[in-house]
Amino acid sequence: MSQSAKAMTYSVLATLAIVAGFIALTPQEDRQFEPGVDVAAAEAEVDTVAAFTPATVNAPETWRANYARWHSGAMDDIPAWTVGYLTENDEFFGIAQTANATGAWIDDTINPVGEPTETTVANHPVTRWVGADEHIYYVAEFEQPAVDMSDRPVELTEPSDTMTLILSGSMDEDELRQLAAEVLNQYR
Repeated sequence: MSQSAKAMTYSVLATLAIVAGFIALTPQEDRQFEPGVDVAAAEAEVDTVAAFTPATVNAPETWRANYARWHSGAMDDIPAWTVGYLTENDEFFGIAQTANATGAWIDDTINPVGEPTETTVANHPVTRWVGADEHIYYVAEFEQPAVDMSDRPVELTEPSDTMTLILSGSMDEDELRQLAAEVLNQYR
């Protein structure tokens, strides 16, 4: 075999090795969720830094958490707690919460289509939206007392006097209302 043919063969093999390595290191789409998310631990940590008590839901053991995150607000001045679950029927239930909500933050969280409607959940007024993902979103606001942020270990944006909760789900709306009522009742 000539030197040119050997060089071309080695070149093709090297290219194939690089492509195979790239494919092997690329995350697979079927691994969308973080396995082993410890919501209770994340919530306990958020409780030490947030300007509000983090919202929770009494998730059955058949549910699995796919994320529980504290967004510090370093990029947008909106510190927020977000947690999401998949039910045993692979339906989604999520919570987003902040004491610094803006219209843009709400829009980014919901990605709404259509116009909102006003309704009540657990005798609390909420704004009902439908998102581009076809989930139903309930946006509720609660007055909150001034929070002394001096004992918090990190520097946060000064919280407003309201706390905003966005509760979302892909399940039947009656089931979503029950779950939302459980969360909203924590703030009465």
